Amino acid sequence: MSEYQTFRAKLPDHITQADVQKIMRAILSENAPWDWFARARIPFPFAVNILRELQANGYIHFVGDKTELTPRGRALAHEVGAYAVPTLTCPTCGTSGSDWSALSAEYAMFQEIFNASPTSQNQDLNQGEMTPESTFRRISWMLTLGDITGKRIAHLGDDDLTSIALALTKHPQEIVVFEIDPTLCSYIADVAKARNLPIRVVQQDLTKPLPQEFLGTFDTFVCDPPETRDGLLLFVEKGLTLLKAGDGHAGYFGATVIEGSLNKWKHWQKKLMCNYDIVYTHIFPAFTLYVSWHDEMPLPDLSPLAKIAEREWYRFAWNRIETMPSFQPAPDFETEMQRVFYYDAESYYEAFPQA
Repeated sequence: MSEYQTFRAKLPDHITQADVQKIMRAILSENAPWDWFARARIPFPFAVNILRELQANGYIHFVGDKTELTPRGRALAHEVGAYAVPTLTCPTCGTSGSDWSALSAEYAMFQEIFNASPTSQNQDLNQGEMTPESTFRRISWMLTLGDITGKRIAHLGDDDLTSIALALTKHPQEIVVFEIDPTLCSYIADVAKARNLPIRVVQQDLTKPLPQEFLGTFDTFVCDPPETRDGLLLFVEKGLTLLKAGDGHAGYFGATVIEGSLNKWKHWQKKLMCNYDIVYTHIFPAFTLYVSWHDEMPLPDLSPLAKIAEREWYRFAWNRIETMPSFQPAPDFETEMQRVFYYDAESYYEAFPQA
């Protein structure tokens, strides 16, 4: 029996040889352990499962703050084709390819507003916040691609306060925020009123029908949905109900590989492109970083990960879709709020023993 066959017998069926290759390549290439997960590009629970088995079965060991492969680990890496690879991406722009220095004044204003924002009282909503720098990297691309200036923008969920950052640029015609959390709704509305920003706030549960007056009236939508199969589609399909008919309208949404396998990405892309007259124009690299969240946890049974990361590590890719000439706004719909919108077997929390 080969080294990989021996190791494979210890893993659940859904973990593939490519998954093992990716996490071993990350170990060989990356000195910061919490960055292994973005580099490996497999769901966090899959990666943690592999790491636990590598440690338990003598494939890796820890020397100070470094993780090294044992002779047995090197044999496994060779068999699965895992080799160290360099990082040759731009460190200045955070791999975004954007330069938002022209928005530095707006960024300074936004940082003050962001730092003063309240914490949501409803932890069941699985909300998180991207860093202000990530927000402005996104905005620079949206501006460049013509999706902000003079546009009506729908923002579905806005725990990142991106609507405020967009409005501070003075480029949008109007922004309408559809947000379920009353605390966030009040804060965004108060900031908009105090600074005379073109933002309307609608407290909205996206599982319920949207107000009729908004359907098919927007040029652009933006959302950062949960990354379950149904959760992402709930947000994006609601966005598609809000876009105007015809071509040239854009939708933006975040997605990770840290909580979304490529099988899940395939499902999303197939469902959206088969059912709506749209095309994916961009999948931006994972330059969007999320700040630490209230229940972020270490992995005490894995020595290099026994402490919470000292800097941001949770990264999002960013998708842009554009409507084609025969596009019609998607029909609005109602569904029941379910746990499956927020959590599944690929979710971050699945890596931790259940209390």
